[in-house]
Amino acid sequence: MSKNSLIKVGFCVSYDWELLKKSIPRIYETADVICLSIDRNRRSWSGLPYEFDDTIFNKWIEEIDVSNKIRIYEDDFSLKALSPIENDNRQRNLMAKFMGEGGWHIQIDSDEYFIDFKAFVRYLRQICQSPSPIHKPYNVCCNWVPLIKKLNNGYVYVEFKNNNHEVMPFATNRPEYTNARRNGHFNVISNFFVLHETWARGEEQLWQKINSWGHHTDFANKQSYFNLWKAIDAYNCQYITNFHPIKPEVWPSLAFCEGNTIDELIQNMRGKINFNIPASKRYFTNSRNFARLRTLMRKFK
Repeated sequence: MSKNSLIKVGFCVSYDWELLKKSIPRIYETADVICLSIDRNRRSWSGLPYEFDDTIFNKWIEEIDVSNKIRIYEDDFSLKALSPIENDNRQRNLMAKFMGEGGWHIQIDSDEYFIDFKAFVRYLRQICQSPSPIHKPYNVCCNWVPLIKKLNNGYVYVEFKNNNHEVMPFATNRPEYTNARRNGHFNVISNFFVLHETWARGEEQLWQKINSWGHHTDFANKQSYFNLWKAIDAYNCQYITNFHPIKPEVWPSLAFCEGNTIDELIQNMRGKINFNIPASKRYFTNSRNFARLRTLMRKFK
């Protein structure tokens, strides 16, 4: 197989690596190469050390990697001279370099679960079967369904209105990262969805994430926000609005859905969420000509 037709999937791995047990099985069969990048000193982007059981981790990799697709890449991803988001960017760029030029580069975080990765890859190959560095650069984005809290019988999640979902670049034909997975390339919005188990963790692990992730220095008051999160339940979540810690309006409202596992949750969500972005909206959003027009209009304003 040509290197330009490969599906290369990279994961930034750290203290929450066990979430890979839910994310990797969803992409393993379809991916050609899977890279797991880990800080060699077991430190987060903010420089905090974390516990990591290498014996259990390596044993699990041996068990699941039946087709020998997984590559472990260790490096120093927590440089003191860089900010957390700069370390984030650096790790993603070094991981892309490790996987090599050509093909589709897809970066997924450990807490992200594709609803239909196989169909997403078919969509990428319809766009370009064998992307190479000579092609015009662009990203392909998916729609996030952020999970906010795991309760006894289900999850609190972010509810979006009028198909105004939070989107994130997942795939690119030119892996150049300047703000986590974002860059200045043109963004194509796809019709695919990814559950993001962003805040739906135990209290200790969430507090660790709040103090470790790339944007942790942007919090106005971490403790107050954490206390609000601890108070959320299946009933009062409907009264909480604008819950995103950095840009409140990004998470406009919350809702609850039953489901003890991710598969169960996805099945139950199909009756609550329309996993479909209208073709008309995607057409105008994904048109380079309309994008140029929108840019001109903003300049005149």
